[in-house]
Amino acid sequence: MKLLKELDRKTFKSRFGTQRACYEYLAQLKWPEGYVCRQCGHTDYIKGKQPCSRKCRKCCYDESTTSGTLFHKLKFGIDIAFEMLYEITVGKKGASSIWLAEHFGVQQKTAWYFRHKVQKAMKSSGKHPLEGEVHVDEFEIGTPKEYEQGRAHSTQKMRVVLAVEDREGKSGRAYAKVIEDYSTASLKPIFDQHIATNAQVTTDGWSGYKPMKNEYVALRQIPSNKGRNFKMLHIQIRNFKNWLRGVHSYCNKEYLQQYIDEYFFRFNRRNHRATILDKIIERCVAHQPIHLITET
Repeated sequence: MKLLKELDRKTFKSRFGTQRACYEYLAQLKWPEGYVCRQCGHTDYIKGKQPCSRKCRKCCYDESTTSGTLFHKLKFGIDIAFEMLYEITVGKKGASSIWLAEHFGVQQKTAWYFRHKVQKAMKSSGKHPLEGEVHVDEFEIGTPKEYEQGRAHSTQKMRVVLAVEDREGKSGRAYAKVIEDYSTASLKPIFDQHIATNAQVTTDGWSGYKPMKNEYVALRQIPSNKGRNFKMLHIQIRNFKNWLRGVHSYCNKEYLQQYIDEYFFRFNRRNHRATILDKIIERCVAHQPIHLITET
């Protein structure tokens, strides 16, 4: 697996090569301003049963570094979890659950559940909308059929709308959302959640974008010319499709948004690769535990 140069495996191992190092890092993230008991609010503690856990001196509540986080009730060691995160985020193309299962000697279902939780943490906060020149277009995932070209109403296709910052012909940040159809109601959420109202938005001539001009006054519509007028954006569409097919082969519509979130979590941090692992660990610590019904 090709790895990005900014965080090589040797550096990773030097930081997180033991379970103790991983637990100590989690403790720093969990109690950055000092310990406060989740049960009674007391701030004095003694050593708990688990590594780096803290036991309240007042109510005796013993809190581990993983409780209340996405690492809660892991089915494998915390060091393996960190290494899986390394492969998922630092590997140029990420890592499929099948590859993770084979590489770390766990069941494929177990690896899939962990990736599923991590993808939840990769969801955009929506706090950093796209600015400047922004290009927007939709695309479909699925086998095209005869007489179903363009914006066809096929039940066999999954539809996605993509917005990308165009920085003088180069891609800036980007976000994408699964949509049910090409109506204004389906297209509007990506504008509301991920595009600044003062952005210079450019779309093709599809009528579904026209009502957006009421709020995005700088929005302009130009002919797509079979994608030639949105060359940079269509390169990103192709890259995403190639990644999804190449790494994961296929995903159900139910989980497509999570795979989109994973892809663009890495994409939007491609210039900050030295800290991308720290960022996802921070998010996993801040995220509430996820208990999947099928996991039990």
